[in-house]
Amino acid sequence: MAIVACPNCAKQISDKHKQCPHCDMNISNLNAEDKLKIALDIKLKKKQQIMNHSFIALIIFLSGFLALYTRSPAPGSIELLITQSAIGIGFLWYVINRVRLLLVKKTK
Repeated sequence: MAIVACPNCAKQISDKHKQCPHCDMNISNLNAEDKLKIALDIKLKKKQQIMNHSFIALIIFLSGFLALYTRSPAPGSIELLITQSAIGIGFLWYVINRVRLLLVKKTK
């Protein structure tokens, strides 16, 4: 009895199980091609999730700039702090997501 990783959820299960107890995927009759297809689908979903996070970060970044230059908040006001925070957080989150995407693309 060996411990293997489920091809769908990657959690540890026994090789005697016919179905994963975590994600209920039938693993008894999976061949190598099916396992590869599942792995590629999981990787694609991960890439799409990171891209969605990148777009949200970009929206936060651009909305901070838009608010900063259209509303012209007074120096030292809370509105200025909020717009600058949105710009900083959006930019930092965008860069982090781009690095995450690069790392996901580099893995096999």
